[in-house]
Amino acid sequence: MKQRRSQDAQDMATVTNVTEAKAYEEHALRELRTAGYRITMPRVQVIRALADTNTALSAYAIHEKIIGSGGKIDVVSVYRILATLQEVGLIHHIGVVDGYFPCRLPGSHGKRSEVVVCEPNLQVIEIELPQAIVDAVQEQAKKYGFTPTSVKVEVTSSTCPPSSKK
Repeated sequence: MKQRRSQDAQDMATVTNVTEAKAYEEHALRELRTAGYRITMPRVQVIRALADTNTALSAYAIHEKIIGSGGKIDVVSVYRILATLQEVGLIHHIGVVDGYFPCRLPGSHGKRSEVVVCEPNLQVIEIELPQAIVDAVQEQAKKYGFTPTSVKVEVTSSTCPPSSKK
């Protein structure tokens, strides 16, 4: 009975991940159209490669994932598409691991990026900082003569949430 519950939980997680991935893909395609970009197969392939991940993927890892699933794309095209997706606010560039991760939280697109990276398995979780903290960071930057255009917070953790350990 316990084994069945465990399998049911895994099946539900897969369904949830598939649902989240599909929702992200549809959202990304809608945002690209709204921004005036054509929907091309290479763009769809990169979006799909990112849609179901819970880790930040490098451009080369995205390329390998696409090729591994039977797609055709070169690494230069992956980099160009990533630049477009980042410009539109559909992905985060995670500097601590030099990888890309989809923006899934409502309102996290564009000029704000707040994530926690689990160091042991590189899982990424988006978080929402209170606006007061974002405002404080921007005020500090202004105090020193900067004009902030975006806020990016990356927190690393030496432990991972129990559900993310493999």
